Amino acid sequence: MGKVNIIGGGIGGLALANALQFKGIDFDLFEQAPQLTEVGAAIGLSKAALDILDTFNLGNAVRDAGSITSNIHLADRNLNIIRAISPEWPSVILHRAKLIDVLASILPTEKIHLNRKLIDIESRAEVSILRFSDSFEMKSACTVVADGIQSFTRQQLFPKLKIRFAQQTIWRGITDIQLPQRYSNTYTEIWDNSKRFLFAPMDAKNVCWLAVKNTDVGKQDNPKTVRLDLLQEYNNFHPIVKELIFKSSNFIKNDLADLGNHDQNWYHNKIVFLGDAIHAATPNLAQGACQAIEDAYCLSLLMQKQKEDFSDIFPTYQKIRKSKVSLVINKSWQLGKMTHSQLLSPFIKFGFRYAPHRVFIGLERRLNDLSYLERLE
Repeated sequence: MGKVNIIGGGIGGLALANALQFKGIDFDLFEQAPQLTEVGAAIGLSKAALDILDTFNLGNAVRDAGSITSNIHLADRNLNIIRAISPEWPSVILHRAKLIDVLASILPTEKIHLNRKLIDIESRAEVSILRFSDSFEMKSACTVVADGIQSFTRQQLFPKLKIRFAQQTIWRGITDIQLPQRYSNTYTEIWDNSKRFLFAPMDAKNVCWLAVKNTDVGKQDNPKTVRLDLLQEYNNFHPIVKELIFKSSNFIKNDLADLGNHDQNWYHNKIVFLGDAIHAATPNLAQGACQAIEDAYCLSLLMQKQKEDFSDIFPTYQKIRKSKVSLVINKSWQLGKMTHSQLLSPFIKFGFRYAPHRVFIGLERRLNDLSYLERLE
């Protein structure tokens, strides 16, 4: 059985490293940064991803590092509840850096190669040539690329596959604040015409929040005034919202984007892509990390059964995962567009207030369904 070379030490790459280690498949992981870490923001993991991490004996460590979320409240700007949703299964919200720490905790250090930035890749029929910024060069019979939506390798191999922007901007932050008890274990999402604000406990001390509004792509914040600018934008929201912004320890801004529901192959010769590098979705369903973890697990199951050339399973991997990934991409994009439409906003609120509970549970079950992988185990 051959070796797998992983490009990218984020959530997807580390999840794959754990999956391969669990299955007894050799690997090396290459990360361009000097250490394994993530920016100061939160991330959510639902049941399916947690079940997979339980398989690697990492699930409880992830739960301990974050906060259990068992309630979802959709609210107006004054925090009056529009709809309370009780999911069938709790999720976990935690700091991205803590998730990275957990995923790296049981991996051999000699298998993690830091300060290795990929600057060129030759995709040949029999082998790939990987060249790094420190002049290191290697041949690879199987390369898994997990370097995110801005993937250098994807842009090089599939230049026609472009990022699709939602014309919306998201700000993320973390605030050391004690929320009222009614917000414990609760994810709260506020809808107000073309603006949204979301918050939830992230651990015993901190609350994570997100602010989303319609904007043009590429607009830059003034770091000296971003706090005041956001306070002005959300001035007519509940005092809790303004306190979260005012006391926030950080402000991270991104233009919301995905790769669309494209028909591009997820592989090229001996190279295969994973997670956001090939099927990035907008974050409206909080499924980015979850789908990367499912990718990793699916690949490991297929590779375990493959005795010779791992690239033989790449088409099967895409076929198995495509349906669920397409569901996430489409539903997330639609939700983001609907909730930020001033014209549709009153109808959307009405619909969410009175929709049968089975509508929400049905989507939750589809997102957490791993039965399609059972025949591979």
